[in-house]
Amino acid sequence: MIESYLIDKMFNNEPFLDEMATDQGKIHPHWEKLARYYEQIGSDRMGQFHEEVGRQLRENGVTYNVYGDPNGMNRPWILDPVPMIFSSEEWEGIEKGLIQRTELLNLILSDLYGEQTLIKEGHIPFELIYNHGGFLRQAHNIKLDGDQQLIQYSADLARGPHGKMWVLHDRTDAPSGSGYTFENRAAMTRVFPELIRENHVRKITSYYQTFKNTLSNLTTNNKENPRVVLLSPGPTNETFFEHAYISSFMGFTLAFGEDLTVSDGYVWLKTIKGLEKVDVIIRRVDDVFCDPLEYRNDSHLGVVGLMEAIRQRKVLVINPLGCRVLENPGLMAFLPKISKHLLGEDLILPSVATWWCGQPSEMKYVFEHIETLVIRNIYRSTQKKSVFGGDLSKADLETFKREIRRSPFMYVGQEMVEFSTTPSWINNKLEARNAVFRSYVVADSEHKSYKVMPGGMSRSSPEKGAFLVSNQGGGISKDTWVLGKGKESYVSVSKALKSQPLVRNVLPSRTGERLFWLGRYLERAAYSVRLMRLTLLSYNEADEDIHIHDNPVLSTLLQTLTVMTGTLPGFTLQKNLKKPETELLALVHDVNKTGSLAYCIQSFLTNAYSVRDRLSPDTWRILDSISEELTRMRKSDTTLMQAYQSLDNMVVKLMAFYGLNIDNMTREPTWHLLNIGRFIESAANNCLILKGMLSKSFDSESNKELMEDTLRCNESLVTYRYRYRSNLEMHGVLSLLILHEDNPRALIFQLLEIDNHLKTLPNQNEKELFSTERKKLLEAITKIRLCDIELISTPNELTHEFDELRALLDQIIKLLHETSDAIYEKYFSHTETRYSMIQSSVIPEI
Repeated sequence: MIESYLIDKMFNNEPFLDEMATDQGKIHPHWEKLARYYEQIGSDRMGQFHEEVGRQLRENGVTYNVYGDPNGMNRPWILDPVPMIFSSEEWEGIEKGLIQRTELLNLILSDLYGEQTLIKEGHIPFELIYNHGGFLRQAHNIKLDGDQQLIQYSADLARGPHGKMWVLHDRTDAPSGSGYTFENRAAMTRVFPELIRENHVRKITSYYQTFKNTLSNLTTNNKENPRVVLLSPGPTNETFFEHAYISSFMGFTLAFGEDLTVSDGYVWLKTIKGLEKVDVIIRRVDDVFCDPLEYRNDSHLGVVGLMEAIRQRKVLVINPLGCRVLENPGLMAFLPKISKHLLGEDLILPSVATWWCGQPSEMKYVFEHIETLVIRNIYRSTQKKSVFGGDLSKADLETFKREIRRSPFMYVGQEMVEFSTTPSWINNKLEARNAVFRSYVVADSEHKSYKVMPGGMSRSSPEKGAFLVSNQGGGISKDTWVLGKGKESYVSVSKALKSQPLVRNVLPSRTGERLFWLGRYLERAAYSVRLMRLTLLSYNEADEDIHIHDNPVLSTLLQTLTVMTGTLPGFTLQKNLKKPETELLALVHDVNKTGSLAYCIQSFLTNAYSVRDRLSPDTWRILDSISEELTRMRKSDTTLMQAYQSLDNMVVKLMAFYGLNIDNMTREPTWHLLNIGRFIESAANNCLILKGMLSKSFDSESNKELMEDTLRCNESLVTYRYRYRSNLEMHGVLSLLILHEDNPRALIFQLLEIDNHLKTLPNQNEKELFSTERKKLLEAITKIRLCDIELISTPNELTHEFDELRALLDQIIKLLHETSDAIYEKYFSHTETRYSMIQSSVIPEI
């Protein structure tokens, strides 16, 4: 396997700058153990390890979202089983270079938002800074305590043509990837434990502990017990998995912009208990989106008034707003001289060769060599992408040059570095691919220095000869190993965190609302599946020559299905009753049809994804299987028979999700809110099914079939037969499904469960013995307990309608609706305006 790798390199006459081998084709010493291991296990075994690594990541729910990709949401994270490796000797130089670069950028940041002597003395052109979108004038003279302003730093590095590591990009605004790095290492440790031990691969966990210690030391408010939140853009962000993972792993509260508000100069977290003061915000939102009042007024990701709270030193934001100015690629052209000026040292890690077009001589050079350069805008954005001069036609080149001349200070030309290749497992063999290494540096406030993670995340290109390696472009991640024992003794993060003060995590109102709707959509989907299965079974068993509208059982099932799913007019139209196949299939697989099963399950998954930090890894395995089943179910060429099989599979998986959370979730507000949603939805659907199926009397055989289907839909047919041991009678069916407090499918049981869960939630008004929502429930419970079972099970002699039953069920539905509204107002609404992940206009009413 190794020999064929080296032969391929030499046979293809590729530039022989490789991480594993020398230019003579000899294995580097620090790769020798790994190379021998690959030779011993062979291709088949390596392929099995590759599959196992992928399985580990899938089971842990590791995903990455690709913007603009129809399959982008929750795309599985891809990890190459072949790591990137650095020897301890080489890493020592890289580590020193990263610390030096971080210290230099920290000094530049402090100066740019302070005295600005670097600009005044001409070390940095003012046009380069003041025209950059990341230079935030509102942040001038705002600084953290101490000398360290840059708390987190990340750099993309690659090995250049002469074997030296070059810095390609600086990441200072909201560096990402450290969570994926930890998950990569965890997966590799499970699959290759002996290999990691034998190579003395350094642990990366000290990085996370240093970060947590630094946060505690920097905090000025509530220093002993700070409230830390991680501010995320939300579930559609490309790295949302990482946000949820880091917040759960580090014990921070995951928050979106809608979860926070500013009042009295402080930032507050909206929780189900009320407002909780926030001391530290770790932001994963780009700086200009953080405060719509002072920056981008179209942002829904930030917090109105956040900048003022920072000015008043009422909250600490990491990294500080304005750090993105350091990502300006034009700065790279000036860093060598600035390093000599500020540090008295040459840069250990040079930047890729850069020419800023704001200088006439540099612009001239760029124009003369544009076909061999990559041209970048000084402000990175999705609208202003890098341009490879060699890919442009002559006409396009002239047009592009005119654009540069109009605003030369906005552009840089950079050398296209042909960086090294590394072995990657592609097409079931080792192939050479260009790779980029992302490092992570964090401020160590205790020692007044910076600490580098001994490793990081590398990315290799899926295609040969591709030098743009990014996750959005399909890059494959690689664990990065630093060999040899480190200077510090290893202490596990879990052990180290025990020495920190325990801060009881709170439940944001947004998270509570999503859990509430997670429970509701779970139960809504389960009821829809059961009723659809019964309907399809009845339809398939019906005689071909019978008219459906003349079949009271089948027409009642179809019309109840329309009412319960809220997909009116549906089967209330005669044309759909005559030919129900199209509408039935749409109810199963059309995710764009509000109320359909596919819509409910997609909404269930969307809510689950937004609270993934509250769910266990085992739960995510079930969610993945539900998502896979939904993908199969949504196929437009699905037949009714295939749809029935999908319904069978789906109901089992939905119940597995419910059962696992009964077993795994602690009985905290998360559990209670999810179950309040479940039982409200269950009670509402119970009412709708009873109302739709049993509110009219037909012939005795039809009545018997409808009662049996109603019991089946509520999973109570076996219970009925065991309890009554008699033929189906309306009195017994209604008694079992409405009045029996020991039947989990009875309406009274469901209402009592809602009340039991509500009792455990924080009471915001201690003077109130019974809250509004509990009063509504008490009224519904009392109406059921006082109802006359004989009266509601007796039809009107003239109309054959069960008028009293329908009236009772309508009253219960109304009270459930009012209970749901009261819960929302009490626990989820702290302001008049809210940004909802699922628009309220598409949430069906009870």
